[in-house]
Amino acid sequence: MQQKKIPPDTFQIRCPKLGHQIHFAYCREENFGLPCVKTLNCWFSYFRVEEYLRSELTPDEFSRLFQEPPKSKVQSLMEMIDQAQKRSRKKDG
Repeated sequence: MQQKKIPPDTFQIRCPKLGHQIHFAYCREENFGLPCVKTLNCWFSYFRVEEYLRSELTPDEFSRLFQEPPKSKVQSLMEMIDQAQKRSRKKDG
């Protein structure tokens, strides 16, 4: 079986989070410099994305992103608000 290579950055698929076409390059860094948690589900049919990400991430990063239960929307929203407040304080201070 021939290994599927990473799709070129000209290749796009529809992002279920954003609702429009995106490149794999975006998915690799969408999550504060780390891959989007949906990357495995979105790209598995196009190439060996799990194998690729395991080679690019530390075991801890991979586990945290893809093997731990996802945060609730409320928890994610609260974290984003907290981060924005911290950035605002740094900017003002």
